[in-house]
Amino acid sequence: MKTQTTTAKVKPGSQGKPRRPANVVGPKLRHHRLQAGLTQKELAALCAPRGVAITRGTLAKIEAQVRWVKACELYVLAKALEVPIENFYPPGFGLL
Repeated sequence: MKTQTTTAKVKPGSQGKPRRPANVVGPKLRHHRLQAGLTQKELAALCAPRGVAITRGTLAKIEAQVRWVKACELYVLAKALEVPIENFYPPGFGLL
């Protein structure tokens, strides 16, 4: 019987350290969605008329920081939630 092993993905040049989550907006997305009183399914439905087909499962992955957020998705999510796009980033994010 073969056994299957899994390993964490390692970013090249990171000396074997597991990759940090690249999606920093997931927790903020969840916060703003809950503040709006929406389910993931309801938020997904609000995105479709705005030109982005996103599923409840995709939203779950974004909120869990498993999946990257495309720029066009973040724009539409911000519009659907009526939240300025900069409110999806942690304080001081991107400042040098």
